[in-house]
Amino acid sequence: MRKREGISAPTAIVLPVAVMLGLGLWGLDRGTMWRDESATYQMARRTLPQIRDALGTVDAVHGLYYVLMHPVLALRPSEVTMRLPSVLAAMAATALVAALGCRLARPRVGLWAGLLYATTPVVTHYAQEGRSYALVAAGAAGATYLLVGAAGLAPRAALTPAPGPGAAPTPAPGAAPAPALGPGAASRPVGPTGEATSATGVRSAVRVRGDVPRPAQGPGGPGARGHAGGWRWAAYGGVVAVTALLHVFAVLMLAAHALTLLVSRAPRRVWWGWGSAAAGAVGAVAPLAVVARRQSAQIAWIRHPTPGRLWAVVEEFAGPSALVLAANLLLVAIAVIRPRRTALTAVALPLICVPPVLLFALALHRPCFHERYLLFALAGIPLLAAAGVDRLAEEMSGHRRAVTGRRRRAVSGRRRAVVAAAGALAVGCAFVWQLPLHQREREPLSRQDDLAALSTAVGRLTRPGEPVLYDPPKERRIAIAYPRPLAGLRDIALSTPGPASGTLYGVDVGPAELLRRLAGTRSAWLIAADEPEARRPKAAVLTGHFRLAYSLCLPGIRLERYVRAV
Repeated sequence: MRKREGISAPTAIVLPVAVMLGLGLWGLDRGTMWRDESATYQMARRTLPQIRDALGTVDAVHGLYYVLMHPVLALRPSEVTMRLPSVLAAMAATALVAALGCRLARPRVGLWAGLLYATTPVVTHYAQEGRSYALVAAGAAGATYLLVGAAGLAPRAALTPAPGPGAAPTPAPGAAPAPALGPGAASRPVGPTGEATSATGVRSAVRVRGDVPRPAQGPGGPGARGHAGGWRWAAYGGVVAVTALLHVFAVLMLAAHALTLLVSRAPRRVWWGWGSAAAGAVGAVAPLAVVARRQSAQIAWIRHPTPGRLWAVVEEFAGPSALVLAANLLLVAIAVIRPRRTALTAVALPLICVPPVLLFALALHRPCFHERYLLFALAGIPLLAAAGVDRLAEEMSGHRRAVTGRRRRAVSGRRRAVVAAAGALAVGCAFVWQLPLHQREREPLSRQDDLAALSTAVGRLTRPGEPVLYDPPKERRIAIAYPRPLAGLRDIALSTPGPASGTLYGVDVGPAELLRRLAGTRSAWLIAADEPEARRPKAAVLTGHFRLAYSLCLPGIRLERYVRAV
C-alpha cells in the first residue's frame, strides 16, 4: 500500500488482532466455570460415540462444537484450555472485520473497525467463554469476506489504488509514461509498462452504483472466470454451512447477504452463484434445525421478547456505556445517511439489522431471542462506525486540498497517518472509559453462577459418606465440574450416569426406589435449584419421611439438610 494511505493494510489488520489477543488472555483464568461451560467441559471429554448418543436427546445445536472441543480438552482438560479456542476465534473475527474495512474502504477504516470490534465488552465476554459463539462470529465474518470477493462487491479503489485528484496514474520506476486518455475514453487498468492492459491481463471493474463494482471480463475468458467463481461460491457456501452447524441461528446471515446483493444490484450470474451456495448451506443445516426444534425445551427459560429486547441488543453491541453508545450510533448514522463507502454500507448495514429483526420475529412465535445468538451480526456496527469517522475526517480536511504537487503529496501522507493514529487513540479512550466493564467481565461472578465456589461451600458443610440428592438432575453439574470437594458424598438418587445414559446429567431412580435406598439413613442433603417455579419431586419424597433441619441459600441453589422424623 502506498505511503499516501498513511497505514498499510497488513498493519491495519495486525494491530487489532494483537489488541484482541491481549484482551483475550487478560484474566482468562477466572478460577471457575459457569453452567454452560460445565456442559462443554463434560460433553467434550466424553468419547465420540458417547457425544453422538447424547446429541440425540440434548444440545444437538452445539454438537459440532463439542466434537471440535474433544481433541482440545484431550490435550489438557482445564478451564483455560477450554476457552483458548474462543480467544483464537475472536482474533480471527477481528482480523476479518479489519480486512473487510480495508477491502471495502481503506486501511484506516479497517484499523478503526478492527479496534472497535476487539474492544467491545460483549466481544471480550464471549472471547473468554468456553462456548461456540466466538467461533460462530468468526465464521460469519469469514463468510461475509468471501461474499465480497465472490460477488465482486469491493470498490474499484480497493482493487486498484487510485491516484490523487487530477493526477495521472504513476508508472513503475523506469517505465514509460501512460498514454493520455481522450475525451470520453473509458478508463482501463494500467500495466507495469504504462500501457493499458487487455482484458486477458488484468481484471477490470465497471461501476454500477456508487463505488460498488460489477466484475467484468476476468483472466482467461468467461470459462476461467466461471470456474474461479464456482470455487469462490463453493468456499462461501461451505463456510456458511459450517458456521450454521456450530449454531443454527447463524443461517440468518444468508438473509443479510441477500439484501446486500439486492442493494448492490448484483447481476444475474452473481445471484445464481449465491443462490446455489445458499441452497447447499441450508440443505446441510436443515437436519440440525429439525432436531434442534425437537429439543427446544432446553431454552424454555427464554421469554417472549419485547421491543425493549431489541434495544438491549443495540446497547450491548454498540455500547454498553451511554457515552460510547451515543458516539457509535452517531457515527453509524453518518455512515448511513451520508455514505462515502457505499459498498461498505451495503455489506455492514444488513448484517447488523436483518438477523436481529428476523430472530425477533421468530421469537414472537417461539421464544428464542438472546444477544449471544446474534453475536455474529455485531461486526456491522464497528464497520459502519469506522466509515462514519472516515467520512468526518474527509470533510474536516477538505479545505486543505488546495495544496498541490509534491508538497501536497507529502502533507497528505503525514495527515493520513495522523488521522489514522487519532482514530486509534479515540478507540483507546473509549476502551479506558469502559475499563470497569472489562474488569467486571473477568470476575468469577461475571456469569450467572460460580460453580467452583458452590462446590467448595457444599464440601465445607457436608461430611464424607453422607447421601446427597440433586433436584433437578441438572444441579449435578456442580459435582461434575468440580468433583473434588464433593467426592465423599453418595449420589443416592443416580440410576445411570450421563455418559452411559446419553444425557447431560444422568438418569435418576423413581420415588419408590429412592425411598428404598434411603432406608436406614438418618439424614440426607438436598441440592436444589433456587427457582420459585421449579418443581421439586425429590423434596416431596423426603418430606414424607424426613424433616427439614437446615437450609442455606447460595447463589443459584438452595442447600438443605433433612433428618429422619422420629
